[in-house]
Order: sequence, then structure tokens, then C-alpha cells
Amino acid sequence: MYTNFFGFKERPFQLVPNPEYLYLSRSHEEALAHLNYAISHGDGFVEITGEVGTGKTTLCRAFLEDLNKNTEVAYIFNPRLNSLELLRAINDEFAVPSQAANAKDLIDALNAFLLEKKSRKKNAILLIDEAQSLSKEVLEQLRLLSNLETNKSKLLQIILVGQPELREKLDAFELRQLRQRITLRWHLTSLSFKETRAYIRHRVNIASKKTEDKFTHRAYPLIYRYSGGIPRLINIACDRAFLTAYGLNRLKVTGSIARNAIKELRARGEDTHRFFSKGRVLFGLIAMLCLALPWVFQFKVPTFFKTGKTAVEKTENTTPNRESSVKPGPVTKIPGKFADFLGNLTNHSSRLIAVKTIISLWNKVPIINRYLDNIDNDGDFFRLAATQNNFHILPVNDNLDIIIKLNLPAILEFLPPGAFSPRYLTLTKITGREIILKGGKKNETLSLEPGEMESHWSGAAYILWKNFFNCKGVIPIDAPRESVLSLKMLLRDIGFKEIRLDNLYDNTTQEAVEKLQEKHGIKVDGIVGAKTKIVIYNEKKELTIPHIRPFNDSDVDKSRGIKEN
Repeated sequence: MYTNFFGFKERPFQLVPNPEYLYLSRSHEEALAHLNYAISHGDGFVEITGEVGTGKTTLCRAFLEDLNKNTEVAYIFNPRLNSLELLRAINDEFAVPSQAANAKDLIDALNAFLLEKKSRKKNAILLIDEAQSLSKEVLEQLRLLSNLETNKSKLLQIILVGQPELREKLDAFELRQLRQRITLRWHLTSLSFKETRAYIRHRVNIASKKTEDKFTHRAYPLIYRYSGGIPRLINIACDRAFLTAYGLNRLKVTGSIARNAIKELRARGEDTHRFFSKGRVLFGLIAMLCLALPWVFQFKVPTFFKTGKTAVEKTENTTPNRESSVKPGPVTKIPGKFADFLGNLTNHSSRLIAVKTIISLWNKVPIINRYLDNIDNDGDFFRLAATQNNFHILPVNDNLDIIIKLNLPAILEFLPPGAFSPRYLTLTKITGREIILKGGKKNETLSLEPGEMESHWSGAAYILWKNFFNCKGVIPIDAPRESVLSLKMLLRDIGFKEIRLDNLYDNTTQEAVEKLQEKHGIKVDGIVGAKTKIVIYNEKKELTIPHIRPFNDSDVDKSRGIKEN
């Protein structure tokens, strides 16, 4: 319907296991590596599991297509068979006589076929998809088939692919002999946010035969929240989003288009099955219990977050210092467990702790009115919380680089697998090898590798900054004249002595601004908006500003390129 409109050769998000569209996430790469390793080493049994819609069948098709001519394959994709029917199906796939009325004759014919292939140095593989549907009787029959062997090697390698129920079934006591023969196991996981975005782009590029982005950065988090990183649900959401965009005559899927498409799907019950798996029901019960606990137990607010004057707040502007005096607590390293950590957080509590944490980094005791908790929009919550504490919020999207250049702590938005609302942590420090985040139920300090952090980061962030000299508006577009004068005074203070103090935004002032923009790697246009104000304030040594990376004053003076009188 919409293929010609978007320039696609076909719909990129069809619900068919087309190997051409296979996107290898880290989990899928590991699964494929396990399969190839098992085949090359002659392992008897291999088990691959994954939730509904994680791409198991597509992975199987891609694996089979890559096998060389020395491998014979029997692919069973409808395993709702009894043991005799399964033997007939296997023989039929291998083009072996399959009409015998008893298991012995069928196995004898299969054994002769396998011995002949082995004598010609060929391998034989039996791959059973949807293997969770196999009965225990049939699984026992498969164990007996694995006894077909020579003195040196197995004649038949068996790969079982299925939903997590397969593992539960194989853990049964009566199947312990089969379980002991499984030499390799792998469980496919859902995609991270970063992988979801790459998956969508990959399929669009395959369908359009060129590299292009049909989704805006605001659309990706919405699709991820809906799908939980499950490829099948991603396909459903993206296909509906393209259809909605086509109806609106829009060539790109925006955040609002994605949101409307997802609303339609939920109204039709397209994602109902996501809520009623065992794991999600258990998670839901735990979540409801957690929500009920505050009504049962009295909760004391830590004194760190109580309002009122403290020694820290009183000395806010009296101690010149390039860095905030707030010291990070003990650092917790959680390699490979970041998704679990995020999954234990809630939207409202994490955003409250994040905004309090980032304000405290400025040596100020946070003051957050309780009514703000009723605000559903997270961006509005952060903006109003910042205003209450005499700060500004700068939203940024999909760009860690700009956060590094502005060199200020930021609140990062994360999307745990399966969650429908974001979680928030505060970025307090960053190096080339380490990301330090703070937050969580105990306001912990976490150390992560950049790749692990970015795999769950939605790309959205909120930078807290302070307008020390009250330079209002965007200079020179809509700013009052007093803001221009304040800017000029500030520029003179940081070394631009040639600037004349008046309320005219002249060429000399613009050139100074452009030098600073170029130095800090932000857009060079001579216009003083929030980002430019931040980098200018960062230049003034007397201001107490927390930074996420070291600020070397001597290097700043050398690189400034300003002639001082």
C-alpha cells in the first residue's frame, strides 16, 4: 500500500522470516556462533530458546542458508507429531523411504542414509523449530536417534529451537538423559534500545536499497517502549507507523505519528499478549506490591533532601572553585546487570531522585514541591523543578557528544527492556573508558562502560545550568539591551579586553562569541543561546560549576587565542 510512496521495493516490516532482513544483535550473533561451533565440532544436541517474536525462525533460516553443500538438512517446523510421525517427517526431509509402518524400519533406513553420507564426509543436521511443542515421548525418541553414531562421531546432529517452555520441559526428571546430552545452550534476549534503533534502520535500508532514516529521533523511544525490544512487535509498530504517515502524506515517521500508531494498536489489542506471559504477570504483581508498600509503611525523607538552609547552601557563591565540592560516594560496578538495575526503578521515583541529585551537585539543597509529582510529562517536571531552584533545563536528544562539550552533569533517560515508561539517572562524570551515573532507590553511584550505558540510553537527556548573569533571551535575536551589556561584561572578564561596554551587539562581540563557539565545538553562528551561554560561563574561573570531566585552566588559557592587554 505505502511501498511506492516511501520508495521501498517491498514492505520492510512484514511478519515473515526473511533471512535477507536478518539483523544480528549481540544475542543473535552469539546464538549463530553457538550453532556454527556445534556443527564444526560435531556436537550431538544444541538448544536455542527465546521469547515469542525474538527472531528464532529468521535466525534458523539464515543459519541454514549459510551451510555448505557438504551438509544435509532436515528442517521440521511443525513438530506437533507423535514419535512415528516425526520419524516419517525426518526421513521425508532427507529423501529417505518414509512409508514404513513401524519405527524400526524407519530408523534402519535413516541409519543407512546417514552412514552413506558419513562415508562421503558429509554432515547431517536435524533442526526442529517450535520444539517446545514436542511431547516427552517424542523428545525421548530424539534421544534414541542421537545414539546413531560411529566409533568416532555422531551421525546426526540435532538442534532444538523453541520458546523458554522448551528448557522447562527438558528440565523434567524423566528427560534427564536427554538433558545431559545437550552440549550447547543459548537463550535469545530482546533488543536493547540502541539495537532496536539499528534494527529499524537496517530493515528500512534493505527495503529502500539505500541508507536513509525514515524515523525521527523522537519516534524510536516510543517504538522501543511499546515493543520492549521484541522484533515482531517492532515490526508491527513500524508497519502501522508507516501506514499512518502515508495517510498523513508525511515522508517521515515523527514522534507524534509513532504515538498515534501505537495508540491504534493498543486499542485493537495488538500487544495484549505481552502482558500475560508468566514473567510479566509476576513482574506486574511485584510492581503493584511495591506501589502499595508506601501506604503501609512510613517513609522518612533523607535529611540530604530536606528543605532549609545548610552550610553548603550558605557558601554557594563565596568559595571560588572550578569544580563542585560534592564528592561521589562509593562506586558500584555492575557489569552485565545494568538492565536489571534499571528494571527495579520506577519512573516517578527515579526522576525525582535524578533532579535532586543534579541540583545537589551545584552545592544547593534541592527544593521540590510535592505537587510536581502529579505532572505526567517528564520534560515539564524537570523544567518546573529546575525553575523552582533558580536553574534552567536544556533538553538534548541522541547526542552524548554535546553533553561532553558542554561539560555539565545531565539527567539521562533510560528505557529498560519491557518497560513502558523511562527511568532516569544522573550523569556525574565521564572519561573515555568510564561513565559514572548516580541514582536508583539508594542513590547509588554506578560505574559503567560507555557501550553498556548507551545500549539502554534512549538518547534523551536534560542538562541543568545556571544563568549566573541573567542574560535573558537569545542574543541578539530577542534579548533585551541589558542582556547584551551583561554579555559584554562577561566576555571582558574572561579575556576579551577589546570589547566596548555598551548595549550594542557589534562585530567585535560577535567575533568573540564565534571564537568561543569554535573552541568548544558547538555551532559557530555568533548567536548566544543556551549552549553558548553555558560554554561562556564555563570560561569564567570564579564561578562554582560542577563538571563531568576535568577542566584544566592552564589548557584553557593556552587554547583561548585571546590577546589580553
